[in-house]
Amino acid sequence: MLTYDQIIEKIDRLEEAHVLLAGIELKVFTHLGKKSLNARELARKCKSHPEGTEVLLNGLAALGALRRVKDKFANTRETFKHFCASSPDYKKGMVHLRGGNRGEWERLLDVVKQGRGLPSSPQEDDPEWRRLFSHAMHERSEGLAEKIARRAALKPVGRLLDLGGGPGSYSAAILKKDKKANAVLLDRSSAVAVAKEVTGKMKLRSRFEFIEGDLFETPFGNNYQTVLYSNILHIYNAAQNQTLFKKIHESLAPGGRLIVVDFLLKESRTEPLPAAMFAVTMLLYTDTGKVYTWRETSELLKKTGFIKIQKSPVVDGAWVIEAIKK
Repeated sequence: MLTYDQIIEKIDRLEEAHVLLAGIELKVFTHLGKKSLNARELARKCKSHPEGTEVLLNGLAALGALRRVKDKFANTRETFKHFCASSPDYKKGMVHLRGGNRGEWERLLDVVKQGRGLPSSPQEDDPEWRRLFSHAMHERSEGLAEKIARRAALKPVGRLLDLGGGPGSYSAAILKKDKKANAVLLDRSSAVAVAKEVTGKMKLRSRFEFIEGDLFETPFGNNYQTVLYSNILHIYNAAQNQTLFKKIHESLAPGGRLIVVDFLLKESRTEPLPAAMFAVTMLLYTDTGKVYTWRETSELLKKTGFIKIQKSPVVDGAWVIEAIKK
């Protein structure tokens, strides 16, 4: 149970989030690079007001996102590495994704009051937005991809179909574990371009094929030993998922595996916390999506003809679910 003080503390964190987001949107960390600049110099680069810029910079320094020495500000090791565009480790996808969070989450109250029929942001159909979103998914996959690959490679993977695979982070990690496996990644053209970029310098690149298309309209092919359905379940309603599960079932060889990676809620729908919070995100960002319970997911798989359905935890409310084609 949250106490009064804890509730107020969580609300007050909005202030910190807005300070950090303002720094990102003004490209403060990129403008600083490896230099030390005063507020007036940064204001010129950011095209912002000197007084407001100095207050913001002091706030960033108070949070530990910048260092202040006398009247000059500099990046920390972490902010230069991840948030400065000239760094080789620049997280351009996450900067893009988080940069839009402030405006998007302001829509939550309206969606709760009026329903999901509100106009969605047109940027999601923009190829450039999709490209950066795919980069963000790759950046978020660090650590998680290894855990999923370890679980998937407990059995021979064979010919793998990665549906909506985005940057290919998970299927690449699986191919690293299973040296005999090959992968076919199907996604939109902007995501496929990122996957080719991500895998381009890997030795396993020759074991990848790419298909640009739509999950509902594009044929999957057949005789796959494994199909990966990662972070897709929560985007669609039950009927849409069942349609895709039927296509997957038809594409698998007899005895083939479907591997689903996603959040799962307990029957109360209030636990675990990351899954419950992600359910709110799906309310805001999708037309019909939701976070499913284990019972709902297993029933959908059974209706589609899958057997031997089992789950194993990954991290923070996320699970790997395996199901076998009869």
